[in-house]
Amino acid sequence: MADRTPGTRAGPPGGAAAATIRGDTPGASLTAWLRRFYTYFTSKRLVAAELLKHSDADDPVFGAGYARVLNAGRPLLLAAQASGETRSDLTLEQILDMLAAIAKIPGDTSYREPILQAALDSLRPIKDA
Repeated sequence: MADRTPGTRAGPPGGAAAATIRGDTPGASLTAWLRRFYTYFTSKRLVAAELLKHSDADDPVFGAGYARVLNAGRPLLLAAQASGETRSDLTLEQILDMLAAIAKIPGDTSYREPILQAALDSLRPIKDA
């Protein structure tokens, strides 16, 4: 669940929110940020789903908000990829699309949580056997 400091507005995990994410490793920081994005997305599901239809960076409906999310998450993803903790064949946009798709699955949190965890687990690179 996202941390809230009294007097702050809850919003998508943009720059300031991303700066508050802490993890023991770059991969853990990315996962914490992605969970925060997912929590925000599910709390605003109807509005967020409509906005994702306009996720083109040039679309004025979505505009700067989506760009802020991407700008905040991209360094976390790049750090996790550079550390070898996260697959390098996925973009942040693809990962956020995956989380948004999971958020749209009918059911309550207890139904979607294991699906979310499986998706987050799938971000780890496959080790050669």
